[in-house]
Amino acid sequence: MTSVLLVDDDSEALAAWAAICAADGFEVKTASNGQLALVMFLESPADIVVADWRMPVISGSELCHRLRTLPGISDVAFILVSGEPSPPAFVSYDGFLRKPVDGSVLLATMRRLLADNVTHRQLQRGEIT
Repeated sequence: MTSVLLVDDDSEALAAWAAICAADGFEVKTASNGQLALVMFLESPADIVVADWRMPVISGSELCHRLRTLPGISDVAFILVSGEPSPPAFVSYDGFLRKPVDGSVLLATMRRLLADNVTHRQLQRGEIT
């Protein structure tokens, strides 16, 4: 089962994302801040991470940076979410969604990034020429 780690300090947004993802068949893990998410990810990596940009303790952008620098798992798909009008230029995320997040757009973005990551890994291993 494909797993997603959802991270937001807004409990209502987090619950909505979790319900949408669970209904679509994802194994859902949730965290209320980036520090907790980092610990959870290190204990049990997820296939994709969806995180709010601005959170206490560790922001979504810092969480993305830290995950990108971990050996062996730097290719995890990462979607940054924010109410800000434009994404930060200094973060190496895979997708950016504006709040409020439409559930169908969230799922479509997740599916696209997961498919891209599978293809990328297959290319790296020489399974696709």
